[in-house]
Amino acid sequence: MEDQMTYGTKILNGFLSVMVVVLVLILVAVVVCLILAGLGFF
Repeated sequence: MEDQMTYGTKILNGFLSVMVVVLVLILVAVVVCLILAGLGFF
């Protein structure tokens, strides 16, 4: 299946994978900040 994908599709898949990782990291950071705020660090 990999050999049937065009160059643009591979770029798009890579970009979307990076975006998913970035979004997950942002969500984790928000949760950590909420916990810290609840404990009185901010």
